[in-house]
Amino acid sequence: MRSDPIRASKTVRIRDLPLHPFLFAGYAVLFLYASNLADVLPSDVVGPLLLALTGAAVTVVSLTLMFRDPRRGALVASALIVAFFAFGHAATPLADLGLGLRTQLAAWTAVILLVAVAAWRTRRVTLSATQALNIFAAVLTGLTLASIVPYELGRATRAVPPGVPQGTTSIVATRPGPARDIYYLVFDRYGSAWSLDRNFGIVNEELPAWLEAQGFEVIAGARANYAATDLSLASTLNLRFLDELAEVAGRDTDDRTPARDLLKRHEVGLFLRGQGYRYVHLGSWWEATADNEIADEVVRYDERSEFASVLYDTTAMPYIEQALLGPRTSRVTLRDRHRDISLYQLRELERLKHQPGRKFVFAHILLPHPPHVFRSDGAPISAADAARESVFDLAAGQLEYTNRRIRSLVTQLLDGPPSSHPIIVIQADEGPHVCELPGCPTERPDALGVRFGILGAYYLPGLDVELSASHSSVNTFRLLFREYFGADLPPLPDRSYSSSRDRLYDFEDVTRLLPLPGSPRE
Repeated sequence: MRSDPIRASKTVRIRDLPLHPFLFAGYAVLFLYASNLADVLPSDVVGPLLLALTGAAVTVVSLTLMFRDPRRGALVASALIVAFFAFGHAATPLADLGLGLRTQLAAWTAVILLVAVAAWRTRRVTLSATQALNIFAAVLTGLTLASIVPYELGRATRAVPPGVPQGTTSIVATRPGPARDIYYLVFDRYGSAWSLDRNFGIVNEELPAWLEAQGFEVIAGARANYAATDLSLASTLNLRFLDELAEVAGRDTDDRTPARDLLKRHEVGLFLRGQGYRYVHLGSWWEATADNEIADEVVRYDERSEFASVLYDTTAMPYIEQALLGPRTSRVTLRDRHRDISLYQLRELERLKHQPGRKFVFAHILLPHPPHVFRSDGAPISAADAARESVFDLAAGQLEYTNRRIRSLVTQLLDGPPSSHPIIVIQADEGPHVCELPGCPTERPDALGVRFGILGAYYLPGLDVELSASHSSVNTFRLLFREYFGADLPPLPDRSYSSSRDRLYDFEDVTRLLPLPGSPRE
């Protein structure tokens, strides 16, 4: 009887070991990572990678015991792992060819069974077959690493943005500030009245008028400083423009992580914590604002990261759930998370009012940002219905629902004696993206006006100040800290900067092109 080389050889070479299941599992995670380098940090990948490798290990051990041979067990394990991680990527192209979900599942199952039968009937998988699978899986993994490693080395060699070191702030208060909570509520892509009218034909007068009646100052010409959420919020929360990022990261990069690093340890949170405020961070489903490393409390709907959610959606698991349990209990989609997390954040904001002590509450709520999942009364919209309805109707309904929830929230926050009223900033990070309806602006300057025109409403109890007619986000906390805490923070020019996705920090000053109320003119 011929002995098995794995057991008989005293010196086993790595290439002879059946490592291909682990390489295939790692490749699935690294492939998604390599496809999203500009938006993902290595720390986002560690958890999913460890989970994939752990799953591969459990699968290999189980099948090795079943087949009583490590190479045969590894062969079937690789078939299972490849099918599991490739299913989501192949599902849409196969569906376009007329193959339904159940047919696809049956086909993948048949492939796995064929491999299992072959492994069972084969007395011993040859060493050369194991080596060939190892080499193939290693080449795939190597190709992804060839993209990842140079990019991450480049990211590591770039200097850290000259922001504030964790735990410190350059802002100095000369008085203790008010005994009031501070709410910074960011409603994503909530455009100014001009922006919404020009983009969708929506006349949005009721909410601004209602807010003014409650004592808010609503700036018709409020504008974002940057036309991207991470850039805009990084500027607002660090009370400055982001010119240094062009020097730090370079003008020709698409790497968003330097800007997102500034969101994780921003000056606003550091300063207010130093003044005795408790920083409560309401996380969104978007990775950059899902949590915050300097917050005293992070309130999240779930712990799954955006990267982990996307990875999960590309596996077979959601489709298996849908096939077995039916459409009513099918996989949780981005639309589901968009709706559920928005509702959760709004509920938590109402709860936080009753939390004792001075607190700074930051909430990034992705409304009225698409996908459109709410009708005006809050009823859900299915993906199928959304595909049939007009963009105008969808946007108008979701905006109306957002307005209703803002009114309800403000009413609760202002319930009580004036001395207990919090400072409230309701602001957008950017305006809506230019829509696809006939007549929507696609050329400058109107297209820029749509993107940079934002909702800006400010409830500033105890202050008698008039905001600039062209107030921009970068000056929001400069104003608050100057007037309430005596900080030496003079206003900055209300400038707006455009850049492209591929040249993220190659900023172009477009302020004078903006056709917004209060815009400067040549």
